[in-house]
Amino acid sequence: MSGHDHDHHHGHEQHCDSALSEAEFAQLESLLIDRYEAGAGGMPLDVAHGFLTAVVSGPRLVLPMEWLPRVLGESATTSDADTEALVGLIMALHQDVLQDLEHAHYGPVVMYKPVAGAEPLPLPYGWCQGYVAGLQLHGEAAIEDAGNDEKAAGYLTPIASFLMYEEAQLLDPPDPDAHRAVAEELGPAAQGLYHWWRAGREPVLRPS
Repeated sequence: MSGHDHDHHHGHEQHCDSALSEAEFAQLESLLIDRYEAGAGGMPLDVAHGFLTAVVSGPRLVLPMEWLPRVLGESATTSDADTEALVGLIMALHQDVLQDLEHAHYGPVVMYKPVAGAEPLPLPYGWCQGYVAGLQLHGEAAIEDAGNDEKAAGYLTPIASFLMYEEAQLLDPPDPDAHRAVAEELGPAAQGLYHWWRAGREPVLRPS
């Protein structure tokens, strides 16, 4: 889906421990979409947010050398000052996603389509695509294990549902009320999956 000219709902709230200010968040959004639309690959902000949510949630520790090139695209091969600044913003987003999940402040970054006489329509397809892409970095077994657990599978259901739309339904879902209701489940689902996977992780030894 193209459609990145629609309005974004940030899903990014300022907390005392936020790594990104609102201005930096807006700058990151602008830089990512400029590179994406220029054909350099990488991810728009909503896709990157879903991707990083899954990266920090899954069963193993995924290092930046694995996930950062996916977010940056071709710019990952350059080391100019602009790219270095962008990398700093992405790393701060990664930190904020982790903190938001850990402290239950989390909300997905999705786009919205203005609707006359009604609340804007959420377009969470990019976030959901990014989430699934992030899970794939954890390996096929991660998705299979979650799908085989009743609780985790329930969390995955709303995420997967937005990847099953026909193209003609993306901006005009057949049941807008149900669409909105399922979109509201994405944040709690991401929160639930984060804690479900983290509970099964090997503890990380930290210096005392």
